[in-house]
Amino acid sequence: MNLRKIGVVMLALLLAAMVMVPMVSAETASHVSANDEKIVTLFAPIDSEIQEAFHAAVIEGKTDLKGQKFTDYSEKLLKKYQKNLDLILDALEKETGIALSTSDRENMKRIIVQEHMGKVSWEKQKEKLGVKDSDFKTIFLSPSENQDKAGGALLYMPNSLTLIQVSADVYGGSGFDGGWRPYSVNGGNQLYRVDWNSGSGWALYQCRFYDEDVPSPAGADATYDAYRLAVYGTIEDTQGFYIYNNNQVEFGNDYDNGNTYGTVVGQHGYALLPWSTGTPIYISNVWNHAMSTTDRNSNMAKVTYYY
Repeated sequence: MNLRKIGVVMLALLLAAMVMVPMVSAETASHVSANDEKIVTLFAPIDSEIQEAFHAAVIEGKTDLKGQKFTDYSEKLLKKYQKNLDLILDALEKETGIALSTSDRENMKRIIVQEHMGKVSWEKQKEKLGVKDSDFKTIFLSPSENQDKAGGALLYMPNSLTLIQVSADVYGGSGFDGGWRPYSVNGGNQLYRVDWNSGSGWALYQCRFYDEDVPSPAGADATYDAYRLAVYGTIEDTQGFYIYNNNQVEFGNDYDNGNTYGTVVGQHGYALLPWSTGTPIYISNVWNHAMSTTDRNSNMAKVTYYY
């Protein structure tokens, strides 16, 4: 990730917003821009270290950062960059006007670090396979969009998939998940496209969601949205998995670790599981779209997508 480039893109987006919403004063827009730049600058050394660590782990195979080692490494980063993370949260508090409790601040620090680790891990896995985003084919939720733009033919993925998302993630709601953890989410996090690429004996699938809601409280979700807009320029979420030889599915650091929807942190596991056509993949067992082939929230309504 080129954080300098992200900063430039964010400035462009903010300038566009100023044009579209003229009632925002130049002074306010300048403050928002400066605040986002501060967040990006504070996050830069954390990103740099994560990029190096996952390059060594995934590309070079020198270390292992899967499962518990993923969590252990995130805790190491949390201690090392405690000051940066506190200042990031201070800047987010200024931007949103929301003051998080001490426990919510600590959770948000872990979310910021672990979710970024997951993003970088996924990008490095694609890099290892030599897969570029421009190489992907895309299946959209709307069937009318599923056409090869070059050849005009309908697109079909290497495998038929059954993807299942909890309804609250799509439509919003409050309640208790499959582990009796409370959750409260706005919704609007629905799956809207699946990208894929395939090679000899493997197929890679990338699920794209409009958003990902921290389940509780509402202030934590607004803070997380503001952070992602500052650093990534979007609140969308991307998660993925591999299917090997049509009989195994691999979740690399986006396995749910046996956790349920309202689990705030600790769900970045690794798993290689049996799979065959028709085996459902539960793509929102946890709010951050941690996955499994097992339904962790049997008491919650679902939305099913067939590809």
